[in-house]
Amino acid sequence: MDIIKVGIIGCGWFGNVHLDNLLKIDGVEVTALTSSNIVKLKKTGEKAPKANLYSNHKEMYEKENLDAVFICVPPDSHGDAEILAAQKGIHMYVEKPIEVSVQKAKTIEAEIKKAGVISSVGYQERYNEEMNKIKAYLSNKKVGLVTARWLGGIPGAPWWRRKERSGGQIVEQSTHLFDTLRYLFGEAESVFCLGRKGLVENIPDYNLEDYSVATISFKSGVLATVETACYLDDIKHFNGAGFRIVCEDEVIECDWNNEFRYITNDSIRKVSVTESSHLKAVEEFINSVRTGDSHGIKSTYSDAVKTFELTMASNESIKSQSPQQV
Repeated sequence: MDIIKVGIIGCGWFGNVHLDNLLKIDGVEVTALTSSNIVKLKKTGEKAPKANLYSNHKEMYEKENLDAVFICVPPDSHGDAEILAAQKGIHMYVEKPIEVSVQKAKTIEAEIKKAGVISSVGYQERYNEEMNKIKAYLSNKKVGLVTARWLGGIPGAPWWRRKERSGGQIVEQSTHLFDTLRYLFGEAESVFCLGRKGLVENIPDYNLEDYSVATISFKSGVLATVETACYLDDIKHFNGAGFRIVCEDEVIECDWNNEFRYITNDSIRKVSVTESSHLKAVEEFINSVRTGDSHGIKSTYSDAVKTFELTMASNESIKSQSPQQV
C-alpha cells in the first residue's frame, strides 16, 4: 500500500490536531474532510486543499475510496460513522469518548470485530515513552495507593456541559486518567463515586456535577482515587491533571503533558515531556494500516470499551450512591 488515503470526520479541535499530524507523515494523503459546520469545514480545508469537502459522512463514504478514517465527533454523535466504516472495510481511529451509551459502544465493537478492520482510540498517553517505562518499572514494585486528578474549568463546546451529550467530565475528560490507571494496574473490580453540584453558577444549559471523587478497587490490589472538577479557574503554578503512585520505597508523580518525578529518600529525578504522544499514536495507527499488523496499537476499540464501562459505572455510582461492579 503506497499511499494511505485518509478521511477525517469532524473539523473541531481534535480533527485539526489529527490533520496537522497526518500532514507530517510521509505516504499519507488526506483526501476527504467532513463536518456539518460549513465554516469549520472550509477553514480546515485550507490546510488540505486537495481534500474533498463533505457536509455528512455518508456522502463521503459513498464517493471516496478510503483506507482509513479519523472520527472526531462529540460523544453523542458516535455510532453510524463507525458502523458504516466497518461495513465498508475502512480502518478507523476514533477519538474518545467513544459513546454515551454502553449498549451502543458494544454494538459498534461487534461490527468492528465482524469486519476485521484495524481500530485505534485516542488514549495517546499509552504511547508516551516514559509512561511505558513506568508500566514496566511497576511490574517489580509494590503499589498500594494511587491518586489522580483532572481539575479545571468548563470547555467552550456547548455539548460538553450537557451530561446526556458528553457523559459528564468523568467520561469526557477524566477518561484519560481512568484509562491510564487501567493501563498501569490492570482491570478494575469495582468503583464507588460521589459527585456534587452547587459551585458552578451562571452557565447556561449546564447540568453536570461540579466535582466528584471516585475510588477504584483493582483486581491487582491497588486502590486508586480519581478527583474530577470543572469549577476551577486557571492557576498559573498548578497543573490540574496528573497522578501520584505510592510505592513501598518511592513515589512517582506525573504532571500531565509536563513532567514525571521519581521521589525517593535520597533524590528527586525529573523527566520532562518533550514529544507529542498524539503524533506517536497516529504514526502507529498509520503504520498498522500500511502493514496490516496492528500489534503496536495500544488501545483498540475493544480495549477502549473497558475504559468507557469503568467511567460509566462511576456515573451510575453517583446516581445510585452505591458501589458498582465493573
